[in-house]
Amino acid sequence: MKKEVLRLDQVSILPYLRDINLEIYEGEIDALIGIDSLGLDYLIDTIQFNTPLHYGWVYYCNKKVNDYTEPSRIQNKIAVLEKNTTLIDSMTVAENLFVIRKGFKKSIVNYKILCQQTETVLLPIGLSLDPMQIVAELSPCEKWILELVKAWISGVKLVILRDISNLVTGQDLKRIYAALHTFAERKMSCLYICNHHQEAFEIGNRCFLMKQGRIIKCLEKAQMTDTVMAHYSYIFDDSISDKEREKLFQDSGHKRKEGFFCSMKDFTLSIGKGETVVILDDDNTIIPLLVNKLRNENPVPADLRIDGKRWHYGDSSSELIISRPTERMLFPQMSLLDNICFTLDKKLKYIWTTKKKREAIARDIYPIFGNNVYESSLYNIDTKTLYDIIYQRTLMQNPSFLCVVQPFASIDMYLRLHLLSYFDKFRERGMTICILSLSLSDSLQVADRMLIVKNGVIIKEYLRKDFHSYKGLSGSRPQ
Repeated sequence: MKKEVLRLDQVSILPYLRDINLEIYEGEIDALIGIDSLGLDYLIDTIQFNTPLHYGWVYYCNKKVNDYTEPSRIQNKIAVLEKNTTLIDSMTVAENLFVIRKGFKKSIVNYKILCQQTETVLLPIGLSLDPMQIVAELSPCEKWILELVKAWISGVKLVILRDISNLVTGQDLKRIYAALHTFAERKMSCLYICNHHQEAFEIGNRCFLMKQGRIIKCLEKAQMTDTVMAHYSYIFDDSISDKEREKLFQDSGHKRKEGFFCSMKDFTLSIGKGETVVILDDDNTIIPLLVNKLRNENPVPADLRIDGKRWHYGDSSSELIISRPTERMLFPQMSLLDNICFTLDKKLKYIWTTKKKREAIARDIYPIFGNNVYESSLYNIDTKTLYDIIYQRTLMQNPSFLCVVQPFASIDMYLRLHLLSYFDKFRERGMTICILSLSLSDSLQVADRMLIVKNGVIIKEYLRKDFHSYKGLSGSRPQ
């Protein structure tokens, strides 16, 4: 008989969570997909911190820990792993595992015993680390596995992982999955939160679908198919059909003029004019080099050409959209219209001194932004509109070459499909596009080719007609 670790019974925190029913059993790895992002933060806080409820009950390890009539406000023994780890970078691996934890009462630390204990717990999961190594020197993957080890040592029965695939390579993700299965065998449970169904299906024993603050479906393993998933997530009025999208790729594979060329160390890349290429960087070597070159930040020597002309920093024929762009490519204290116009001064002269030009732009974009176009700042603007600002700005700039870094990282399904429609528009404009990614998400839906890069070298190329043969973890694969 299955042993229950966590149960949420009719939990409601209006307007964010509505009648949540969720059960997680001992030793299971369950996935959760936010079809939209509403309520995810509140769900995690409720599970971990027992926040006050409007209605419902929370049970952890067969004990009632939260009740809408008497909120406990006591933190449950649950670990949450996301972008920022809880490890102390300035301390060693051994110290983080055994010293910085509840229950350690010794005044004098015996480092010989500490190192032996560290090696004892790390070796069975295949993590070879020097116990005296400073944590700041570890990779994100090693830090997360170390957090899993620390959680297990501390007696944690449930660990929550959120959006980790956007921050590590495919190889590292396999290591994390292997560690999760090891701890699942030791009866530690896991709730794996991600934004793509194929990633969830790969790891989960069951998969919860969350939409508008509700758990709308719990999929068992046999139900984890694209067909079933389409019923819950891919009905969008503003997204084009697969057949319509395929019409945009009818000339895929034909010879084109060169739209972008890059030669950097041992890496050489050529993209045809109007072509979209996804680069899956297996060990994250090329992404930082190419991004730093395009941003002119400690660039390595490289030869970049756009439409046959040598590229230089500040060239208006190119545009870079970095990962999580709403955090670093917008000015929240400026108006929405000023954020839209920010990069248009090279396309439209005197845009900042001619009020009529800005008013004309406001009229053009009003059907997209509505009354938000007159907002004096971005502080009260929703996430979808913030992405619209960035992508509409790119459409108006109309660069010859567009480089996008992990465009679908940490966004919900609705927004992901919305961004796909922008890539269709970019293609219709004839832009040459390079998508840099650690995990595929939906990148393949808009790609002509996919290149697998390892150790800074292209080791494999897939044409669009061959995408289905790629056995990667996540990503839509056109047939």
